[in-house]
Amino acid sequence: MTGQSKKRFSLLLIGMFFAFYCFSQTDSLDEKELPDHTLTAAPPALEEDFYKGSAQGGGGLVFPFSNKALRLSLQGVYYVHGSANYVLIPHLYAGLELENVQFGSSPVAAYNTNMFIYNVGLKIGYYTYMKNDFLLCYSVSIGPSLIKYTGALISPPKGGFNQQSFFTTPNVFAGYRVNNELRIGFDISYVFMGYRFNPAYIGISQAIENYNPSYANAITSYFAIGFGVYYAFAETK
Repeated sequence: MTGQSKKRFSLLLIGMFFAFYCFSQTDSLDEKELPDHTLTAAPPALEEDFYKGSAQGGGGLVFPFSNKALRLSLQGVYYVHGSANYVLIPHLYAGLELENVQFGSSPVAAYNTNMFIYNVGLKIGYYTYMKNDFLLCYSVSIGPSLIKYTGALISPPKGGFNQQSFFTTPNVFAGYRVNNELRIGFDISYVFMGYRFNPAYIGISQAIENYNPSYANAITSYFAIGFGVYYAFAETK
């Protein structure tokens, strides 16, 4: 071969080698499993039942928490509350809350005194999904309070033993689904009042052993736990 022929032959071999190499690489890629980039649809959103109205209530045991004068003087008898609510937007509702509480003297006390508290206030709350078996409701109520006493050891003032104040009630309800509208479960409330219980006002401070007037310095608060219900109505689509 001449020098020019050798050069052409060498270029031909290089070209054939390159072609075979590219062809083999293409086959190997075809044999490999390529990642699947196919777009998949997002899962459908959770279907939810919405109700424009609801009624919620509960009741049970009540325990005085503060002040110390209240704990020494009276014990809890009962606590009940109820509200009618309107759903502002899904999961957020507002309504009117009514509460009634009674504290009474113990059987061994030297007096037979009762304390009744009536609370009326505005309520705002949040509830979870009605489609779930369990429903949780968180709410806060605030408004005026009326405190009345019976069985005092001193003569009542004009108009009776009545006091006015205000209250704030955080509440938690945890209920199990009975049907689409009704839930039953546990109800927990903790009530704060801008009222300072003072046993001297109803004449029982002298009947409390080792009583100190400083015990009446703190505000009134109490804790309640019991049975609760939640009923939804006026379903919307």
